[in-house]
Amino acid sequence: EVEDGKIEIFGPEVDDVKEGGVLPLGIEVLVYGRKMQEDFEPVMERQIHYFLNYPSGIFHMGQRNISWVRFSKDAVKSGFKIRHIGTVLHAKMHLQFANIMDKVQIKIYTNPEDVIVLKKKAREIFKARDERLGALTDESVDTFYSCTLCQSFAPNHVCAVSPERPGLCGAYNWLDCKASYEINPTGPNQPIKKGETLDENLGVWKGINDFVYKVSHQSLESFSAYSMMVNPMTSCGCFEVIVTILPSTNGVMAVNREYPGMTPSGMKFSTMAGMVGGGIQTPGFIG
Repeated sequence: EVEDGKIEIFGPEVDDVKEGGVLPLGIEVLVYGRKMQEDFEPVMERQIHYFLNYPSGIFHMGQRNISWVRFSKDAVKSGFKIRHIGTVLHAKMHLQFANIMDKVQIKIYTNPEDVIVLKKKAREIFKARDERLGALTDESVDTFYSCTLCQSFAPNHVCAVSPERPGLCGAYNWLDCKASYEINPTGPNQPIKKGETLDENLGVWKGINDFVYKVSHQSLESFSAYSMMVNPMTSCGCFEVIVTILPSTNGVMAVNREYPGMTPSGMKFSTMAGMVGGGIQTPGFIG
């Protein structure tokens, strides 16, 4: 039974943490609606990233189980609490998805024990989502989907999501974008007809290029779905891993966001993220 407007927090509040302190965070959004479908869950989940960047002084980065929420000193001084995350999500979920859901209840966990349990459950769900695509390939469909959800952070960035290539944040796959388009036909996930194949090996299609050129405000003329050297797909900054070429070894290197140390490229993840993110095409690097 979902109780609309009910917001619960299990664990310490922001007042219980010293300045600069860190808490684990688990957010569980319970929804009810006659038109609600399981396929809509990842679409609504990804919107949390968007919604939590609305409040002044609150910063949300990442997706799935590697999300990070930061409270500024000014936000805390103004009285913003962890429970207000629930207030924001309740209001925005109703506003954005009123056509498919009627009730929203929020549970927020800041106890390590609770978050560990939720993380395990969430990872199982994420794995099941990724496996839904099954035997679908890029060649088996004539339509990809755009994702411009992150253009509020990187105005010229756009993802072209295909069955074999999810959005570079890792949160949306082809089926998720298809479901998102069903929910909101004027939203950030639009169908793109592939059109003429310009390069089968690099993964270049005329229809994709034409769409990307328009939606990136004429800053990107071409995308390669299968190359990190020739017009690679751009990134916003929410990627989980960065892959870069290492000329000295004639190979590639991958580093995940959680790794804080120096890499064989001579740069840390944070340095490379500045080169790869922001909707910029950087040959040899991809997020």
